[in-house]
Amino acid sequence: MTDQAMPRQTPAASSDDTEESCCFVTKLFGKRARNREAQEERILAAATTCFIRSGFRGASMNDICSEAGMSPGALYRYFSSKEAIIEHICAQHRRESAEILDRMSSSNDIIEAVVKVGIEHVRHMSMDMSNNGPADASARLFIEVRAEATRNDAVAAICELHEGMMRERLIAAFTAAKEAGLIDPVVELELAVATLAAMGEGIILRNFPAQGVPLEALEPVFRALATAVLRPTNKQL
Repeated sequence: MTDQAMPRQTPAASSDDTEESCCFVTKLFGKRARNREAQEERILAAATTCFIRSGFRGASMNDICSEAGMSPGALYRYFSSKEAIIEHICAQHRRESAEILDRMSSSNDIIEAVVKVGIEHVRHMSMDMSNNGPADASARLFIEVRAEATRNDAVAAICELHEGMMRERLIAAFTAAKEAGLIDPVVELELAVATLAAMGEGIILRNFPAQGVPLEALEPVFRALATAVLRPTNKQL
């Protein structure tokens, strides 16, 4: 009687093999993510240069390709249009603004918190934090985006996402301060927020830092306006 052939069993993978495989996959995807991020930053820097030089309308995707040293096919793998580039830039600003506003909630002095938020917001929106262009590249780009938003519904919607997030965060902070009896605003909170935001935006549009105005010099201005609009009661928590 012949023996029946027994099915072969595949040796189980050892835990070391599994860990090595997972490590390889993690490194691979991590490298790809870093490469993609580097390429996106390269395109964003080129787009900023083109928008500042020629304006949003005047700069073409071909101009951005040339500035970035990339073929159109390569660039379109990352961004499908100039609006998509602006959306990515504004998303970065939203994240930065959210971090700034998060620090506001840790302060017991609402006026000083508004001053710090105002100064930091002007710093991030006016000055080039990436060193990929002139020192006031961010302010110049901000001016171009705001101008384009007046005639381009897609860009206007992108801007509203950023402004809406800031507006909601500030209204929530002011509402909590009002309910705690810390402030007695002279107007409705929505108008108070809009007024303070308009001041910050005006400073960015006028590009004060590029005119030699140090940001620290704006602190008493922000403080005076915040005090006048919010009217702190000097009540302690």
